[in-house]
Amino acid sequence: MKLAQLQYSVNPTRKRIIEFKGINKKAVIDDGEMRDMYNLCSDDYPCLTQRKPRGIYSESYVNPQKMIVKNKKLAVISENKFYYDGELFPTLALSDSTEMVAINNKICFFPEKMFFDVVAREIGKLEAHYTSSSKVSVTLTNNTVTVSGGTGMDVFNDGDVIDLRFEGSTYGTKYDVSTVIVSTTVNSIEFPGDTFIFDEKDGEIPESITFEATVKADRNCPDLDYVMESNNRLWGVCNADNTIYGCKLGDPTNWFYYQATSLDSYAVAVGTDGEWTGCIPYSSHLLFFKEDCIHKLYGNTPATYQLATAECYALEKGSSKSIAVINEIVFYKSRLGIMAYGGGNPELVSACFGVERYLNAVAGTDGIKYYVSMEKDGVYELLVFDVEKALWHKEDNLKADGFAFLNGKLLYISNGKIFEINSDNPQKDEGDISWYAELGPYTEYIEEHKIYSKMKLRIKLEQDSELEILIKVDDGDWERLHHYYAEQDETITIPIVPRRCFKFAVKLQGKGRCKVESFVRDYREGAN
Repeated sequence: MKLAQLQYSVNPTRKRIIEFKGINKKAVIDDGEMRDMYNLCSDDYPCLTQRKPRGIYSESYVNPQKMIVKNKKLAVISENKFYYDGELFPTLALSDSTEMVAINNKICFFPEKMFFDVVAREIGKLEAHYTSSSKVSVTLTNNTVTVSGGTGMDVFNDGDVIDLRFEGSTYGTKYDVSTVIVSTTVNSIEFPGDTFIFDEKDGEIPESITFEATVKADRNCPDLDYVMESNNRLWGVCNADNTIYGCKLGDPTNWFYYQATSLDSYAVAVGTDGEWTGCIPYSSHLLFFKEDCIHKLYGNTPATYQLATAECYALEKGSSKSIAVINEIVFYKSRLGIMAYGGGNPELVSACFGVERYLNAVAGTDGIKYYVSMEKDGVYELLVFDVEKALWHKEDNLKADGFAFLNGKLLYISNGKIFEINSDNPQKDEGDISWYAELGPYTEYIEEHKIYSKMKLRIKLEQDSELEILIKVDDGDWERLHHYYAEQDETITIPIVPRRCFKFAVKLQGKGRCKVESFVRDYREGAN
């Protein structure tokens, strides 16, 4: 009798995974990539392991909203109140929309246009205004304005540029000026010589004139939507007039200082459509974002500033807090995904997210990894990009409201508290972190059925950790294969034998710490 011909190859093919790469949600993934994961990280790459525990940094603040670091101390807005280095400054009233930015010894607040001096521990205003109570007697010399019986003109500082107006004067607007202050008293302001030039009268030019008017003087600050610091200047963008502004060198209280020097303020209106979405300094230039373009400002002084515009996938609206700089690379969230800007065209670094759409990104960095909390279908995910290894890992469903890097620790705000990543004092529930990793599906790029003769996982378990192994064959449900509890540190090799199939996937899930070192599978090609 003639025997039927065997319908599978005799010698098995071996596939070995000793490099576990990261998450990939695209339709086709490579060996070592994971379709889904939870609480994993790249710290022990090429092995697969869990993220490090987190801890509470401080419970001193009730529902903190924003935070930045200045002079290695934490500045926090909590329930619209301001704290610096743990001390409350109750006279500074802020709002939910307040943004903080630091320059020299000041922390500035927008849109309030206030500042806090971290050395003097005093609060001040970025703007200053003076208005006489009614028409008053005004005396002008060629460089001084004096108000009879007035008071409060010393609200300005020496070196300020102010707009001075005389309303209701018989001279109209002739003596209205915008110029720099030399000095002030309670009822007078001195300007540079020949600020006021008088007409000849009776064959002579008078040394002074006197008239009645309502006197108004203003040192203004533009209404800025996003603000940053670079090279001892504050820079900001205003949606109301589509303009980029830079303050006087070293002085965030003067935004209209134009004296033809290197100290001058700067402003330029742009012609592109759309709202501003954020800004960040880069090593060689400044970046001002809209959703579909980046305005790049080059130069070192106002006389040398030049603006260039690049059309690209720029910063998405609602994700202004997604910007972070790591090793001279700017990372941010665009409508396409997470982008990396290194001076040329921004490049997508999150293609592994597939077609999934994220919104409202908030990010931070410890100088090595890019941590970004984003919303997808109403649920938040914390995704982490290891810049050196170019790998993404999903940690959990953390919703972060802000990040800050302080004394070697990355802090974040979540659920009304300030936490730290990789904490030396972890929370109690962080001791046994729950995790999972979904490997596959594996098709071996063969359309026919496969017969798997041997599969092995090599895993190192720490004491008291648990591990469960599940398998999914073709499009079936997950089936539990093994469950392990480690009474002591040990390394185990786990055999897995799925039935004949087109494809299969393996899910590892557990509690506590373990390390996945390798995954080997032997298969033969079978008949349909």
